[in-house]
Amino acid sequence: MPYQRLAKVVLDRWREVERQLEELPADSHEADELRREIYRLREEYQHLVEAAVAHHRPEPPPLPEL
Repeated sequence: MPYQRLAKVVLDRWREVERQLEELPADSHEADELRREIYRLREEYQHLVEAAVAHHRPEPPPLPEL
């Protein structure tokens, strides 16, 4: 499984969602949905890192700082 390639897809989506979030009022329903998606993407990324380690594959780059 190409963990680094999948991680790039997840990170690209994460960055896109963060840009969208910046454009919304913080207390909006849409912002809440985007924050949930960011949390889900973070979890997905962490699972990719764990799977890479478990299968002795190169790890994706570290998570960006929040």
